[in-house]
Order: sequence, then structure tokens, then C-alpha cells
Amino acid sequence: MLRRATILGLFCLTTLASSQTHKVAAPEKVTRALAVYEYTGDLEKPDAARLVPVSLFIDGQFQDADVYLAKPVPLALDTGIVYSIERAGESIGTLDLDYARNIVTRRSAAADDTPIGVWYGYGRFLSPAEEAKLTKPKSSGKLPVVVASSDSANPDDDRPKFVRRQASDTSATTTTPATTGSSKKDSTTTASSSPEPEDDPDRPTLRHRDPSIDDAKKKRNNKPTGYVSGPSTSLNDDPDRPNLHRGIPKGEVTPSQLNGMPPSLHQVVAISDAENRDTHAFNREWASSSEHTETLAAIEALAKPHIAKYLKDLNLPPAPAASAASTAGTPKLVSKSAPAKPSTTSAAHTKKPAAVTPTFTNTNEHLSGYTLTYGGLPTFIYTTEVPLATGGPVYATFVAQRLPSGQFQLSLSSVTDAARLNSTAWLRPIDVVDADWSHRGSLLFELRAQSTRQFALYRLISAEAEQTFVTGTIE
Repeated sequence: MLRRATILGLFCLTTLASSQTHKVAAPEKVTRALAVYEYTGDLEKPDAARLVPVSLFIDGQFQDADVYLAKPVPLALDTGIVYSIERAGESIGTLDLDYARNIVTRRSAAADDTPIGVWYGYGRFLSPAEEAKLTKPKSSGKLPVVVASSDSANPDDDRPKFVRRQASDTSATTTTPATTGSSKKDSTTTASSSPEPEDDPDRPTLRHRDPSIDDAKKKRNNKPTGYVSGPSTSLNDDPDRPNLHRGIPKGEVTPSQLNGMPPSLHQVVAISDAENRDTHAFNREWASSSEHTETLAAIEALAKPHIAKYLKDLNLPPAPAASAASTAGTPKLVSKSAPAKPSTTSAAHTKKPAAVTPTFTNTNEHLSGYTLTYGGLPTFIYTTEVPLATGGPVYATFVAQRLPSGQFQLSLSSVTDAARLNSTAWLRPIDVVDADWSHRGSLLFELRAQSTRQFALYRLISAEAEQTFVTGTIE
């Protein structure tokens, strides 16, 4: 008994010591903003552009980035925040926010004495090459030195912010931008602004600009009070000597403000985080052209019954050209059996003809493949349109996964048409994104109605896609 008690006591002491030395790591706090960068023209030099805030993952949950800490501007649109522009998780450049505006449509203003508009951010897109130039160390050679008068002292802005290329002078707020370019004011919108609030020590932070970039710009602007001293060696010996050129360099001027929803609108994902984190690529390359063809045929077979049912239930005849194209060249089967005897079946026993399944043609098909998690099932997003005889078209979006058996399971389906967008929005895929730094890709969709839209995140954990977040309505 004594020996057993002694062993039991030693076990208790060992357990107690182990529990005292064991450390439980605190869960990582993630502050991560998701937005959609919309532009027309070329990405590196857009004709017009804007940043639409979508979600802010903070304190373990999603918030609507358009309204979270929106005094005077939403946290996700603070001046100087840097967004990583991404495609399927891979960065293709950065966007420096210069200012933000609250756009109120005239329809909202007429319906409400105190209308709430939508916030848009505006800034400059920088390609990886341009980003490298901004962060390139200065040459150690003896170059001309520009000496300018000291800048006027400004009090430090202690408002917590996202991790940024931090501006040394934050006197220019997000709501008082300088007019750049030749942008035209939208006839259907008006802009409103608010003053800068007092410092808030509890305001979260995101990624911001490097202060050295803004300092360099300020020094260049102080030309009237400076002077230039020549180097002791020839300028031609400097490999980093700048070259003169005509026009405005890329990245120096913010693009014009994008208004409305033009047909040529492009959309890409934008991410800003309080920490500099490694990217996670979700794009899945096709093993071969035959794999793409076989996958497209398999998902088309899954999608066709859903589209046919939609056309049949609403009595929507497909466009004649599409119907003719789908049946053109179809050979007629001729029976070689003996001639059939005349039927003696009475009219009462005549079978009713089976319901005819609408014949239609898919147009504007697009198929993309992704891997949402490490070792996860291949996931595919398929979109198509079906022209109608009148009105239309029909918009269809499907998400499917390929099982280890090789079969496909449908995880999400959406079918609507142009005349019914207010009752069933058009589910338009934008991209796959890690919105909460969970190392799991979420599907980002735009839910587009007749004159409004929303953005929504879907996650595939089980067989069916689950909506995890949706924004407020944007006009």
C-alpha cells in the first residue's frame, strides 16, 4: 500500500509540474481586409478605376468593410493603405490608396433625407517592377544632391492604421483629394466628405505606405527653395542615372474615378493585412487540353438539366438561332424493321406525348479550376449564358468538385435571366481568396440585380457550398 501511494504521489507531482511548464500559444489575431478593384482599360494603366470594400475580418469574425469604423471614412479605406492585387491568391501588383469618397446616388437622396451612400477608394496601381523601383536602395555613387528647405512640422497622426507605407505627412485626408486627370463627374452621383476625427488609440491597423516614398516626393516638390550641387565625377558613369521622357510616368497619377457599371468593367481581388504574409496560390493548372475538354463536358452534363428546368418552368423559349444550331446536322434514324401495322388503339387509350425538353445552346462558356486547400478536391466554376427568343439571356453559374472516384458532385448552382434579376440575382464569380487567413480558399461572387448588387463569400467544407458572408446592398 505504501509503495502504491508513493507511486501515485510521484505521478501527481509529475503531472502538476508538467501542467505548470506547458504553455498554450495565444490564437493569432488577424486583421484582414478584402476588396474588389474595378477598372476599365489596362490594369497597369487603367482609364478609370475604383476600389470597392467588401469585408473586414477582425476579432475572429467578418464585418462589412463599407460601414466598419466609417468615421470619417471606413477603416479599410484609410489614406495610405496598401492593397495587394491578386489573382487566385497570387499577387500581381499593389494599390496605394490616395483618398476615399462616399458616393450617394440621386435615387437614394430622393428617397431619404439622410441617405447612406457607398464608399469607394481611389489610388494608383503599381506593377511588381514599379514597386521594386520605389523600394530600390539609393545608389552609393556621388550624384547631384538636391538640398531643400525643411518641411513645416506637422503633428504626428497617432490613429492606429493598417500596416502601410506610412506617410510622414497625413494632413491630406481621404475625403479631400486633389483633382487629377481628366475625370468627368458622374451625372447620377454626388460626393460627400467628413472631417478627420480625433485620434482613436483603439482603431485597428492595416498595411500602409513606406514613409520614405512620400518623403522623397515632398523633397521633389520643394524646388523653389533648394539648390543643386554637382558631383565630382561624370554623370555618365552612374548606371542608375535617370532618363528624361515625355508624358506622365506610370503610377504618378491616380486614374479617373470609375462611375456606373460599364460593359468593359474588369474585377480583381484586393487584400490588405495588418501583417506581411506569404501568398497562397489557389489556381489549378490543367494537366492537358483533354482534361479541360472532359471536365467541361462533365460539368455541362450536370448543368443542362438545371437550365432546361428553368426554361420549362418559366416557359422561356430559347432563341431560334440557338435551337436551330443545336439540331443542325443531326442525322435522322431510319428503321429497317417490317412496316408497322395500322394502329387499332382507341383514342381513349392513346398515350399523351411526353413533355418536350427545351433545346438550347450555351454561349459565353467559361471554366476555371482551383484547389481550395492543400490536398483538397479539385474545384471548378462554370458559367454560361443561354440566348432567349425574347429578352434574356439566361445566366447560369455552377460550382462542382471532382471526387476521388472521378465523378463530379454539384456544390452550387444558380440560374436566372435578365428580366428576373431583382428576384434572383446573377451569381457572377470574381475569384478565389483567403479572406480570413485560414489557408482555405473562399469563393467570392458578385450578386448583381437590375440596379443594385452585393458581394458574398462561399466556403466549401461539405458537399454543398455555404455562404459565410454577404455585404449590404450597393446601388
